[in-house]
Formats: sequence, C-alpha cells, structure tokens
Amino acid sequence: MNTTKDFWKHIENGRIYAIKCSCFGEILGACGPLDPDNLPDLDAVEWGKDTLIWVETTMAENKLRRFNPEPVKNQAKSPLMTK
Repeated sequence: MNTTKDFWKHIENGRIYAIKCSCFGEILGACGPLDPDNLPDLDAVEWGKDTLIWVETTMAENKLRRFNPEPVKNQAKSPLMTK
C-alpha cells in the first residue's frame, strides 16, 4: 500500500508531528511532538497509534498544517542539481 509521510505543525502551539497516511487519507501512524531542531528522517520514525484519535480530531478541526523544514545547510548537492 502506498503511504505518505509528512511533518505537520499545530497552528496554535507550533508543535511538530510526523504523520503517516494511506493513499486514501487514512491516518496510519503518528509521532510527536518532535524537537524542531532535530527532526528525524521520516523513513526512520517509529510510528505509533496512541495519538491517532487526537491527530484525526485535530486535523478535522483544521489545526494541523503540512510543515516543510528548512533544508540542511552545507548539504552536498546532488549531481542532478548542478545543471
């Protein structure tokens, strides 16, 4: 099954969560709140189910927004990006 893994930020308190969803929008797992200065690789997150009801309710209330962290500075560029 195809899944998406993204960071989401709470609009009221600024806390960041990692959320895993199915291609149909079903929430499969979550992790957080996370340290914004040390965000994990989304492929290495331990997805839990203990906060799913909270995540679903908070998303339904439109209080979570997708969050794209700043890219790591001084990161080596891919050869594909040198054009």
